[in-house]
Amino acid sequence: MLRTWLDDTPLADFLSLALGRQPMARPSSARQAMPLFEWRTLDRILGAPRLDVLVVRGGRERAGAPPRGLEELRPLLQRGFGVVVRRAERHDAGLAGLARSFARDLPGRIQIQLFATPAGSQGFGWHYDAEEVFIVQTCGSKDYYFRRNTLDPEPVLGAQPDFGRVRDETSPTMTCTLEPGDWLYLPRGWWHVAKARCDSLSISLGVVPSRPAGPPRRRD
Repeated sequence: MLRTWLDDTPLADFLSLALGRQPMARPSSARQAMPLFEWRTLDRILGAPRLDVLVVRGGRERAGAPPRGLEELRPLLQRGFGVVVRRAERHDAGLAGLARSFARDLPGRIQIQLFATPAGSQGFGWHYDAEEVFIVQTCGSKDYYFRRNTLDPEPVLGAQPDFGRVRDETSPTMTCTLEPGDWLYLPRGWWHVAKARCDSLSISLGVVPSRPAGPPRRRD
């Protein structure tokens, strides 16, 4: 699957030059993933038992029971709340197939998160992940902002980072807009935040590769 997303970039070049080093974005080459996450897909998944889902707005989680379908989600979207479904590959055969296909090109542990974000809002503030992150837009559009992490460049899985430290970050900010079928890769540890231009859906694959991403970093 990753080979298809890379379009005219050889997989070997991505693994040696980009993985763990620098962001990459490609327009339209992830169109095959669009049918995997539509609003009707979200409606069905929200009804699954033992679902790990967050209701968020502006970086804050809403207390209370999560929506169990689109009928319950729509009023929340109108109030600026979005939802994040974690480990979604456990609840949908198509998403599980996406994870398996992705792992054939980039072996490792893969978890899928689904984001439904209302227009003009953001689910989370500036943050970073301890995994390699691949984001594909399936509906609507989002503006993504990202920057190199010079404060905690090698985050540890399971740690509790202080995202408020972004105030001390000095690296330049980059940006791109994702439309349906576009995708973005962000290396482990990179700061990022996204704002939806309209009601949007996106799939995020968090990957911990079986081998280290990139050469060991020099420590002086």
